[in-house]
Amino acid sequence: MALGSLIDGAGQLDAAADLLEETWLTARTNWDDGVSRSLDEDHFEPLFAQVRMAIDAISRLNSVLMSACRECEDQR
Repeated sequence: MALGSLIDGAGQLDAAADLLEETWLTARTNWDDGVSRSLDEDHFEPLFAQVRMAIDAISRLNSVLMSACRECEDQR
């Protein structure tokens, strides 16, 4: 797997989450009842938090992998 694919994948995940969040916020302007609030609190808020944590972890992992690659290149 190419290292760039980590960042590319994270970017795609971020863009998809942004689109979902925008779409959900638009839907919430027309749908505001107990069910929509429950859906937001029980599903969307945790999902968006997990996506942010995943993107942060991918970024940190990418940094570690890039550093390891540089070290391997230096040893050649």
